[in-house]
Order: sequence, then structure tokens, then C-alpha cells
Amino acid sequence: MGMHARPLSSSFGVEVIDFDPNNITDEVKQATKLLFENHQLVLFRNAGVTEDQHLALVKAIGPISTTDEIMKDGRQFTYISNVHTDGRVPNGELFYHSDHMFLREPLKGISLYSIEAPEHGGETRFLNAAKAYQAMPEDLKKRIDGLSARHVYDYNANRGDQRPDPTKLSDKVDTAIYPLVWHHPESGTPLLYISRLFTTEVIGLPREDSDQLLDDLFAYLDTIGDDYTHKWKSGDLIIWDNLHLQHARNDFPPTERRALRRVPIALGSA
Repeated sequence: MGMHARPLSSSFGVEVIDFDPNNITDEVKQATKLLFENHQLVLFRNAGVTEDQHLALVKAIGPISTTDEIMKDGRQFTYISNVHTDGRVPNGELFYHSDHMFLREPLKGISLYSIEAPEHGGETRFLNAAKAYQAMPEDLKKRIDGLSARHVYDYNANRGDQRPDPTKLSDKVDTAIYPLVWHHPESGTPLLYISRLFTTEVIGLPREDSDQLLDDLFAYLDTIGDDYTHKWKSGDLIIWDNLHLQHARNDFPPTERRALRRVPIALGSA
């Protein structure tokens, strides 16, 4: 018997309404994969999955990515947390982005499972990068046609609520260049591929022109707004397409506990 799901937004996402974590059959795995491919985001509210159950669902969609340094020791997940001693990006706001835009091997998808959720703030917001490009005014589309941008992450300088300053980057910086209109490597869908969190320059343009074009693109994205905002509760599980969608995080009081188990999904067949 297949899973039943209902839409979360007008452009992507579904919520599974009859999930049983103790009955993750091959049929359930295949259904999850199809929902992911067709809707780009799959939500299981109050899923209550164990580590092994979480991994089983994710591996139905694709292999676990090991491109991140912290994953190269054989780990299969990390924590986004201010609770765990090895938790990453523990506090504060995060601008819209796709994870690993600054690496040559981008992530196909991401899965987060909520272990503890703050009462106030800490929501994850989602934006459809494919819809953003499709709805873009034609004059702006022409301005970015054929252009590429650099994306960086400086572990010493990057902040989640500020654009990176290209004049203050250290030598410990990860960087990658992608077309501003990048086609999804599996579906071929054109995506607007920029981020306030990581994008520093448009290649081949003078600094002033590059800054102006990025400002105009970010201003355009601001007019679109969020497509879906998820208010986390303990036990919630989400798997989403990291390229088709961008995500952001609302600020939350640092005194509140927030912990999510994160599993990164690599490009490639499951």
C-alpha cells in the first residue's frame, strides 16, 4: 500500500500523512523517492525515526555525501545544534542558500530530523530557485544570460546574517564558480543559482557592475518571498532537493535548545 501525501505549497513540497517508522518497506522507500523527485520536498511530521530509520529513507533517494571534511571519517550524519558539543551553525539567522554552493561537488539533497526544537523562532524557510528564474523579468534574464558567479565560504569570516566581504577573505576559503542560471544536473531544470550567504562576484564584470547586478538579483528575490516556512517540532523529518530549493533560517533565542540531525545526499543514483 502506497503512502498518501498532501501539498505544502503551490510550487513544491508534500506532507506524508500515513507514515509508520516501523514499516519502512521497499515500497515505502520507492514512494519516498518518487515524492522527492516529483515535489522536491517531503515532510514527515512527528516521524519519530531512529538513526537507522532516518538513513534508510535518505539512502532511497541517493548516496550519503562525504565531501564535507567532517564526513570523511565514516560519519553518516552531523548535528545542526547548540546542544551537541560537535554541533554546527548552532545559533542565529542564516540567509537563503543551497548547501555546498562553494564546493565543486554540490549536494543533491539534505535531510533534517528535529531532535529538539525551540519554542520561539528557528523556523526553516524555503524558496523555489526554479520558480524564481521562471518568473524573473525578461530584462533581468537577459542581463544574467551566459554569466557565472563565484561562491565562497571562509571558515574564519562567514556569518549567517551578512554577505561575505571579498576583500576580507582568508587563505582558508572554499570557492567554486557556477553559472547564474545553472541547470539541475539530473532534471535539467534551470535554476537561479545565487546566495546572499555565499555569492561574492559575477565573473568577468568590473566590481561596481558585479555588485550592482547582485544587488538587483537579491532585490528581485526579496520580492518573491518564502514559498514555505516550517515551524519545527521534535520528531519532524524533512528531505529536500538542495539545488531546486534554497533554504534559510530564522533567528531564535540562544537560550533555547535546538538540535537537528543532518544527512547530506550526494548526486548519483540510489
